Amino acid sequence: MEWEKYSVEDNSLSITGVLATILFFASFYFQSWLVFLTAVMILIFIFANSFYLKHIGKHLYFENTLQRNKFFPEEKGEWVLTFANKGYPIMKGNVRIYFDDNVEPIDGFGQKRSGQFELNIPFSLNYNQISTLKIPFTTRKRGVAKIRRIEWHIPHFFGLGETVLEYKSLVMQEALIYPLPIPVINMRSFLSARPGESFVSHSLYEDYLSPAGTREYVYSDSFKRINWKASAKMQTLQTKVFDSVAEVGWHLSLNLADKHAITNKLEQLLSSVAELAYFFTKQNIPYSLCINMRFAGTIPFYYIPAGSGKEQLQKVLEALAIVDQQPSIYPYEKMLSFYYHHLAPQPYHIHGGESSPRSEELFSLIQKRGATLLELYPNDKDAVLKLKQSLVYEGVAR
Repeated sequence: MEWEKYSVEDNSLSITGVLATILFFASFYFQSWLVFLTAVMILIFIFANSFYLKHIGKHLYFENTLQRNKFFPEEKGEWVLTFANKGYPIMKGNVRIYFDDNVEPIDGFGQKRSGQFELNIPFSLNYNQISTLKIPFTTRKRGVAKIRRIEWHIPHFFGLGETVLEYKSLVMQEALIYPLPIPVINMRSFLSARPGESFVSHSLYEDYLSPAGTREYVYSDSFKRINWKASAKMQTLQTKVFDSVAEVGWHLSLNLADKHAITNKLEQLLSSVAELAYFFTKQNIPYSLCINMRFAGTIPFYYIPAGSGKEQLQKVLEALAIVDQQPSIYPYEKMLSFYYHHLAPQPYHIHGGESSPRSEELFSLIQKRGATLLELYPNDKDAVLKLKQSLVYEGVAR
């Protein structure tokens, strides 16, 4: 059974049942048909009410399909709830929906309580009927909004209490709200021109295993770069052209903690990282992401390997969206040490958040391996990217 059932009864119903029973037997003593019929009618109603409430909801089904919709703040969406009733009709029922306050019901409907909105909607469902309930909303802030609870409140025949059907399973619908990007100053100042694997429009370096075509020979070209087959075909000397490449990989390392609490600039930090992700995608720059949020798996924190393009952007935006206000924090120093020993390094390492003497030691070791260290300083409306002034430490990372 999909629904857990419990009743909230008024004591008056039990007292009415007792009085009806007394009247039933008293009618024989007084030999009154009026008292007898009154008692019988009351007992029939009480029995029918009990029978109805006992069997209601046995064949009520909720179409619980996995659905993750993606939004930015101040966009419109809707919850779509489909119910099918194969049992007794639900009359004059009310559906109560409880969902996270990352989204807000349109037109001010619903009550906000303890970080959730409660919506009470009159909703009846006849026998063998399938009906869809749509609840429009507006996204308010970054995060993941879920439907936390669905309840059907079905009143008793006499209005003396109600029966509640509560959906037992986890509702699979989610609204994923991405952070709004904020400007990052100095973002374009740290592009590299060292040889590597990323294709760029202009660079001093070329990938000789990736030919891009030919062009007419000029006197400054090396004699080794002449394409003789193309030259014979074109009846003029042709020079081989290769794709230009540069080493422009970036790694984003985020510390969500500030000592024993969550940083008070969490939203600004995530929004500035979103801006960097958009920039990297536009420039076709590969990048990876580490967040010191505990994660089940061989890597004990949230890690997205290096990649580029729209698919990588979507992964990063989803990662930023699922960071809640009270995440389970993984020690930042342990994350840096794991990255240093086990994960693929990038030529640029961007740190965002607070740092400690131990993390500064690890930054120094990462720098010695050839990475350029930068630090992201989030403000209220923008962020600044600067070269990190890391102290020099000797030794080996533990």
